[in-house]
Amino acid sequence: MKRTILLLLVLASISGISAAQQLMTKQIENTTQSRDSLMIWDKLNVQSEPRIKELLEQHVRQNKKNNTTNGFRLQIYFGSGTNAHAQATKIRTDFLSTHPDEKVYLIFKSPDFKVLVGNFRTKSEALKMQKSLINQYPNAFIVADDIAFPELAGNTSNN
Repeated sequence: MKRTILLLLVLASISGISAAQQLMTKQIENTTQSRDSLMIWDKLNVQSEPRIKELLEQHVRQNKKNNTTNGFRLQIYFGSGTNAHAQATKIRTDFLSTHPDEKVYLIFKSPDFKVLVGNFRTKSEALKMQKSLINQYPNAFIVADDIAFPELAGNTSNN
C-alpha cells in the first residue's frame, strides 16, 4: 500500500514537472516571438513600488531623446598641450587603418584630447577588445560612457 502511494506521488510529481516545463517553453516562445521589447517590464509580473516603474520609464525616455544608452568604451589616448590634437588625430587615423569596422571618437574637452574606441554594451565586451589591443595600445583602459544604440541584426522595421 505504501509503495503504491509512493509510486503515485512520484508519477504525479514527474507529470507536474513535465507540465511546468511545457508551460515555460511556451512562455519563452511567446516572449521570443514578441518584437516589442521596449517596455519589457510591462510584460513581467514584478512587484515593486510605482516610483520604480516611473524611474524606468523616465530613463527610457531620456535614452531615446539622447539616442544613447549606458555602456563602455576603450580610451586609447589622452593628452593636452600644443601638439595633442595632432597626436590624437594620428592615433585615431592609425587605429582606423587597422580596425576599419570599429567606431572611433576624437573628443576635445578643454584642454584635453581623448581618443575613445567602440560602443560596448557590457564591460566584458570592452575587456575582450582591450586584450586584443594590448600590444598596440598597452595603456588603453575601459571607461563608462553613453554609447550609441547598437544596430539590431535583421531589424528592418522602423517602429
